[in-house]
Amino acid sequence: MDYDKKLTEKLNCIRNEMTHLWGSVFILGGGSISLFFKHTIEGYITGTIGVIFAIILAYSYFIRREEH
Repeated sequence: MDYDKKLTEKLNCIRNEMTHLWGSVFILGGGSISLFFKHTIEGYITGTIGVIFAIILAYSYFIRREEH
């Protein structure tokens, strides 16, 4: 019984972590893409950096998904 409770708690933590990663990918990616529409050099630079971070977060999401 105790083992089931620990396993359920661990799975809930992993699910919460993956939900936060996936949500961050959408928020960061969407915000970065919108910066490209400013058509300024600052918008392009910050948009590119944001897209790179979104790709890194997406990669970590899929690595985490493959582990479990």
